[in-house]
Amino acid sequence: MRKTNGRLRLGLTDAGKVVLRGTVFVILAALVVPAFGVLSALVSVVLMALLVGFVLRPKIQVSGTLPDRVVVGQRVRLRYVLKNVARLPAYNLCVRLDTLPEAIEQVGDGHVVSRLGPGDTTEVTVEIRPKRRGYYRIKQPICQSSFPFNLFSFGTSHDDEESLIVLPAFSRLQIPLRRLSRHVRGGSARFAGSTGVFPEYAGTRPFLPGDSPRNIDARAWARLSVPATREYHNDFDNYTALVLDTGVPEVLRKESLGLSRSGSNESKEFEAAVSLCASVAFTINNDCLIDLLLTGPELHQFTAWPRMVRLDKIHEILAGVEPSKGYSLEQISPKLANRFYEISEVFFILLSWDKAYRQSTGCLTALLELAGKAGCHCTVLMIGDSSRMNMDEDNVSWTENVRFLSPDDILTGQIKRL
Repeated sequence: MRKTNGRLRLGLTDAGKVVLRGTVFVILAALVVPAFGVLSALVSVVLMALLVGFVLRPKIQVSGTLPDRVVVGQRVRLRYVLKNVARLPAYNLCVRLDTLPEAIEQVGDGHVVSRLGPGDTTEVTVEIRPKRRGYYRIKQPICQSSFPFNLFSFGTSHDDEESLIVLPAFSRLQIPLRRLSRHVRGGSARFAGSTGVFPEYAGTRPFLPGDSPRNIDARAWARLSVPATREYHNDFDNYTALVLDTGVPEVLRKESLGLSRSGSNESKEFEAAVSLCASVAFTINNDCLIDLLLTGPELHQFTAWPRMVRLDKIHEILAGVEPSKGYSLEQISPKLANRFYEISEVFFILLSWDKAYRQSTGCLTALLELAGKAGCHCTVLMIGDSSRMNMDEDNVSWTENVRFLSPDDILTGQIKRL
């Protein structure tokens, strides 16, 4: 971004607010005692600050861009280059992000540049900390000056916006994988993911970001005038599916609404489930090919994407996933049942439930039985306390293989091994 023209922004500094309050107090005191001299001095200082500050208002060209994605809870330093395009020097410059979303806060007031001569440039940093994952639009920063008396701030604002993706918090876990190689359907073009495997050549396709340069087809590149890469049938590899439950139970929904008085209306269990799903994907990405991601009723397939690109796509999807109303596990049964023979392992990340949600238990049991018959290993991770589940005779048979995880432990990074 390189902008100098925009709307003038006039604001009060903390010192300016004190002076204005003192001026009002002196005006009220002048009604009782003679204070015309003090009042005149204060008004003169305020008017002088406004006049000089407006005449010498900075004309600064701000250059810099936001990163494509950041991780929630981590501090990020944004670097901007300031160039004085005016004929006069600028004093007491600082950069701040205006009208930030509530989920993103600026840490500190930023670095103050005492003087920037005509044509000079300098680099400043602005530190932000996102408090919630999601997709956000952020306006470019405002470079403002509090010269001459640090009473008023003069700056220029612009309407240009940039997009920022805040990813859920994730970390590397210790996950024991079965490492089962599965024979996929013949004729399905997949990327080679395991070392020591000799895949069958299937043809060429356009080169995509994340593809290995070793697979570039020089002859096809010369013939098509665009980079091309070789594509293979890889019939033996470890394919994985991630199933994220987005149906927040009624009990958890009521609890989150109860917390709305304190300024938070999001489910802690749901955010922990999203973070755990991102951690699982980050951990197994180098050992398995994540072929499917189900976020509630939405199915995402990554068959045509290279390995390293898949992880970025998964994290971007998880950054914007929201709870689904009227969703049950029965909706995803047909989508998974036909894919078990191609998948080595499935990770179910589920939430605790009430009586209405517990009606889907039979569906989950059927899915686990189908996966077992197909030779597919399943890992069921339940977010919440096991005491919330009604341990009746119908679900005792499979709850022994379920891992219950505390949402607080997930969000604080205390889960190290599954």
